Order: sequence, then C-alpha cells, then structure tokens
Amino acid sequence: MTHTGPIPDSAGTFSPAEQTTVPCRKCNQQTVVAQKWESNDGAYEDYRYTCTDKKCGYIWWVDGIDS
Repeated sequence: MTHTGPIPDSAGTFSPAEQTTVPCRKCNQQTVVAQKWESNDGAYEDYRYTCTDKKCGYIWWVDGIDS
C-alpha cells in the first residue's frame, strides 16, 4: 500500500543511524547514514538517508516494501 500523504516522523520510530556505502544523491560524497523508520501501527517501513557532510546535509527517503 502506498502512502496517501506525508506521514510525520513522530508517527513512528527510527532505528539507530548506520554508516552506508551509498553516495549522497546531491554531493556524491560517501558520508551517508541510513535509518529505518517504522510506523507506530506497523503498516509502513521506510528508509531515511542523510548526508553528514557539513556543506551538504541532504536528506532523502526510500519507500520500504509496503509501497
């Protein structure tokens, strides 16, 4: 099932941030951490990627298997 609209971060919980080998989609640096976000009702599981480079800070989401 696809989200019908934005879901606030507070409607779920995040896993601890883990370093990845995924390059940033904006600056292409290898300074990205990932967190799994699971909705409080267990219906959605998505992934938030954050570039930790101080000059970038880009954040993007990837829908989980529920979409």
